[in-house]
Amino acid sequence: MIYVVIDVFSRMIVGLYVGLEGPSWVTAMMALANTAADKVEYCKKFGIDIEPEDWPCHFLPGVLLGDRGEIESAKIDALINNFNVAVENAAAYRADWKGIIEQHFNLLPAMFKPYVPGYIEQDFRARGGKDYRLDAVLDIDEFTRIVIECTLYKNNNQEITKYDKDRDVKADGVPPIPVDLWGWGRTFRTGAMRSFPQDFVEFSLMPTDKAVVTTFGIRHKGSFYTCAKAMEERWFDQARQKGTWEVDISYDP
Repeated sequence: MIYVVIDVFSRMIVGLYVGLEGPSWVTAMMALANTAADKVEYCKKFGIDIEPEDWPCHFLPGVLLGDRGEIESAKIDALINNFNVAVENAAAYRADWKGIIEQHFNLLPAMFKPYVPGYIEQDFRARGGKDYRLDAVLDIDEFTRIVIECTLYKNNNQEITKYDKDRDVKADGVPPIPVDLWGWGRTFRTGAMRSFPQDFVEFSLMPTDKAVVTTFGIRHKGSFYTCAKAMEERWFDQARQKGTWEVDISYDP
């Protein structure tokens, strides 16, 4: 599953997530959190060295337009309340309302398809069709590296042939390349960008639940955890003496 977050004005890919999960709030959350991430550090995790100007995107949007489903959930309220992000959803069966994202479902795979063993073609599971999974040789980190490299190329080198320039963009002779449009837009259009620590953004977007404080730790879904606050306030000693109790948690699935 590949999620991308794209800036409408510049067509810059500002957030990215590659995972093994299906479409869900969790995967959408990871892509949104990536929009606030330091991209130099993010790329370094996958062995890619870049300069800050190669991917100058570590901000949250003022308005987020998405598909019905993932961001229609009540879980998006934390994003709205904590960061003052306006959330909009496209109407059902109106993919054309978010065509910028929809076209990337074809553009990104077209860039890496010839170089990724195991890419699933349209005849998969058809009678006599090839089982492409048997050709797969990449792990998730190697595949993520390929997607990042394609993203960097698209952001910094690929001209948008049908970009509809407004009068000011034409007058300044801005090339229809995402990184150039992004830089021009930051200077002459949006002004101040809103930057937040990535860990705070991730925490705000995490799902919430109840956990139980026991003698052996904070129990959640069959596992036990601890934290600095629990140790300082001697929660586990209290649980042994007075019994268990519930606490509210946010967790990374």
